[in-house]
Amino acid sequence: MSQLHTPAPQTRLPPQAVQAVQAALHAIPMNATVGVRITDVGLGWAEGECPDTPPYRNHLGTIHAGAQFLLAEAVSGAAFAGAFAAHLAGAVPLIEKLETHYVGRARGDLSARAEALAGDLPAALQAYGAEGRARLVVNVSVRDGEDKEVMRAVAHWYLRAAPRGS
Repeated sequence: MSQLHTPAPQTRLPPQAVQAVQAALHAIPMNATVGVRITDVGLGWAEGECPDTPPYRNHLGTIHAGAQFLLAEAVSGAAFAGAFAAHLAGAVPLIEKLETHYVGRARGDLSARAEALAGDLPAALQAYGAEGRARLVVNVSVRDGEDKEVMRAVAHWYLRAAPRGS
């Protein structure tokens, strides 16, 4: 993940938009099964959490990489949705790639923050307006109950206008 670029401004979405993004991501069965929750959403950023529950621990007794991956994907999707909130009703968001780097053993409840780079947002929005499709990269940091970073991820999201008549 690049640390040389400025993260997106911390503009929060209106409450109804935050609730819509939360509802969409909480309705995904796998997120609900593992307990992934989106706690806040803004313009190109989001935060989320995942509880430490025994069924989702690995052979070391720490939180399984799959649960961390799921949280990173969900929070990156929420950040992406926050960037394109005004367009989601007529669009199809898709994740193309999620690059992960596990940097420590996860103990306790997980929290995550995802952010697009501020400089990338205007170009992505302009591309969607002009072409009906856009890409946006979102950086994610997952922390454990000891507030230690345990995973970094880079999510590559794609948005295309929904076909007319669907």
